[in-house]
Amino acid sequence: MACKASYFLVIALGCLCFASAQAQDKAAKDRLYAAHAQYYTPTTRGLQSFHCAATVDWQAMLSRTNGIDIPESNPFLKYLNSVQLSVADELKGKGSMDWTSTTAPPEGKEEALAKIRDGMQSMLFGFFQTWNAYVNGGMVPLPDDTITVATAGTGVHLSGGSSGITIDEDFDVNMLLTQAIVVTPDLRVVATPTYATSPEGLLISAVASQVSQPPNAPQSEADFRVEYAKVDAFQIPSHVVFDIKNVGVIDVRFSACQVSVADWAKKPAPATPVRPSN
Repeated sequence: MACKASYFLVIALGCLCFASAQAQDKAAKDRLYAAHAQYYTPTTRGLQSFHCAATVDWQAMLSRTNGIDIPESNPFLKYLNSVQLSVADELKGKGSMDWTSTTAPPEGKEEALAKIRDGMQSMLFGFFQTWNAYVNGGMVPLPDDTITVATAGTGVHLSGGSSGITIDEDFDVNMLLTQAIVVTPDLRVVATPTYATSPEGLLISAVASQVSQPPNAPQSEADFRVEYAKVDAFQIPSHVVFDIKNVGVIDVRFSACQVSVADWAKKPAPATPVRPSN
């Protein structure tokens, strides 16, 4: 399995590493400040991490990859179906995947399975790095002196850079993030996010990316789509589809998720004093 997932990490790093102080457009800065509150940011409500079981439709993936229907009796498929997968994610850190199997792989298939395992790890790691940036406030930051915010037509343009990384973001008239461009010495990424409306705020539902590696190389296309399920009070990914053009489509589902919440968020709100009756 070939995976081009490194660009996800760059998007997350780029949005968190602005470091050049610039004069600010106060009107644009005020609009960005107000817009920050309209995006779903569960970290502000105490969500720190979550852990889930994960399943992959291996039969569909292998059938698409090979161009033929793979029967359930296929030894390679049977081994993949025996693998136990789980994922864990720190919303202000990194995500990871655990791959556990109690049976030996089919003889002669060790290298192919290692590539699948490593590809899945890279892809999920990249997904969480990107998703985290969209839900921890990184992609729509509160304005400060480390970024440049300026009015651009009816919308707003945000830019910044640090350590060889530059990022430019465009917001429309409603302060919806419509595009993020990240450039490093090694690659250039143009990301187009799509949001869904939820009672908790705008929720990232898809990101389509065009990646050039190095920056002057032809573009490749890689997208992900994500659906959610409520776990306690939080929206947690339940279904992620990766679509890498000319490589393949991978469908991953999360279940039995458990969340970890900061201690300060667990404390009950102070009781409202009761006024004595006259």
